[in-house]
Amino acid sequence: MKRLLFVTLAITFLVGAYATAQMAVFIDGADFESYVSAPHDPCFFDEDLCCPFTMEAWFKPFDSQGERMILNKEDHWEFANKDGLFQSAIAGANEAGKNNGWAWENSGLGVGVNVWNHGAVIWDPPKVHMFLNGKEGDAGEHAGNELAWNHEDTFKMGRRERGGATHSIFHGLIDEARISTGARYKGDYDVPKEEWTPDADTRALYHLNEIEGAATIVNAAKEGGHAKPCPDAVLEGAVELWEVDDQPFEPFAVQPGGKLSTTWGHVKQRSVAVR
Repeated sequence: MKRLLFVTLAITFLVGAYATAQMAVFIDGADFESYVSAPHDPCFFDEDLCCPFTMEAWFKPFDSQGERMILNKEDHWEFANKDGLFQSAIAGANEAGKNNGWAWENSGLGVGVNVWNHGAVIWDPPKVHMFLNGKEGDAGEHAGNELAWNHEDTFKMGRRERGGATHSIFHGLIDEARISTGARYKGDYDVPKEEWTPDADTRALYHLNEIEGAATIVNAAKEGGHAKPCPDAVLEGAVELWEVDDQPFEPFAVQPGGKLSTTWGHVKQRSVAVR
């Protein structure tokens, strides 16, 4: 009886600790080989995604020096903390289906350093709407009504590759990355208070809470989301999952996808509420 009681209490304690433990991916701005990636896939740019479509993530930068990439599908779309401002780029196609240019659009919204920011970009052709922490910034404009040519680079969090060179390394934490069909926000909005659950518009949802096997991050969109979800992503190089205790949204008690499968040996146990 004592042994049964001990086991019951131990399981209760572990599940409770597990339910409150939250993760985010840490990317070291000095390490050019560490980032998060998912294989090239039409889900990131095809006609079923666009248009309009929404890309968004939570991020906590540890600096605002130069161009710090957050999400990137090179020569399709991206957004970054660029010189302390929230900026994005869209590669639209002209009537002939050719790439109509690839240039930064500036929201005019300042990114907070050492604090969590919620950033979102919506391309509703020709307008590029940018949002940061519940506020809509200046809108850009990009001609065309569909995403441009099939560039076969991988989807990345935390860096980009262009012209054969790796650059724009993010320095800080990234969490809750989501790609969706449709426009998730219009005008100023209430910042999300909970982790997202996949719905019919969710193409990709990377909670960045758990890993399976050696490095695979569960893509929760496969469990109740869009009929054509994006592929799983992987931790590349020395990138780490950090335990954090200052996230501005409430976690689920039990994550979709079976968080108890987490391989804790690959998780860097750190608190980053204060840096």
